[in-house]
Amino acid sequence: MYISFNGDLIKSHEACVYPASEALVYGFGLFETLKIHRGKIFFMDEHFKRLKNGCKELNIPLEHDLYQTKKSCANLLKANDMVFGTLKILYTKNRDKYDLLLFTRENTYTDEKYKKGFRVCFADTKKNPYAKLTFVKSNNYLENVLEKQKAADKGYDEAIFLNVSNKLSEGTCTNIFFTKNNVICTPDILCGILPGIMREKIIDLVYKLDLNLKIGIFQKEDILDADEVFLTNSLMDIMPVSQFENKEFDLNTNKLTQLLRNCFYELYYQ
Repeated sequence: MYISFNGDLIKSHEACVYPASEALVYGFGLFETLKIHRGKIFFMDEHFKRLKNGCKELNIPLEHDLYQTKKSCANLLKANDMVFGTLKILYTKNRDKYDLLLFTRENTYTDEKYKKGFRVCFADTKKNPYAKLTFVKSNNYLENVLEKQKAADKGYDEAIFLNVSNKLSEGTCTNIFFTKNNVICTPDILCGILPGIMREKIIDLVYKLDLNLKIGIFQKEDILDADEVFLTNSLMDIMPVSQFENKEFDLNTNKLTQLLRNCFYELYYQ
């Protein structure tokens, strides 16, 4: 397998990291994760824009433009013969310069996952809506990784954060939506969530379908009293939730979730 390092293709086993780089020591950098389907990279423009905004927020000079990055991505996919999978973009600080690293891997969200739905629990850690890193996709991701692993150890697929005010926030790698009385609900950005690319696409789709949407502040009890729950991110698109803590959801009756999944597929996969 190849990786792309500042536009140059190299064998993955030849890659090396300077041990005292700020990326390794402090997690100084940003990343994006994109879906590859039939050789197409989904929403590259949107992901690059978020990367650019994150660089501005963290005062990181972005030394690559969209055109160059797209070209490097295309070369990498061709070199790895990648038709279905995942593209990872890392932009990291390395002493007096910044490195753009691209690599590909498998997409682990299988058809079986969608049929079964995700089992979800609440995370123990609270999200801080006042912290700068909450709103950028930085490489400081260990808190999310640990909570996801803790959930997996208990037999769950994902963990959902409340924020420091005990309001509904986001998942370790997902945004969350739920429905109640035919209203689709999702937490406001100010609740301490990363502005997900897929979250925005689903919000746009909800408006396009003229469905009822509420973006707001929600309690823990709201999600447990929901009619349907689904999660979104750039790799899974829309993932139905079959269980949240001790409450089970019938995936045969989650009509709004099914409608959004079908319409999203027709819009972007045809």
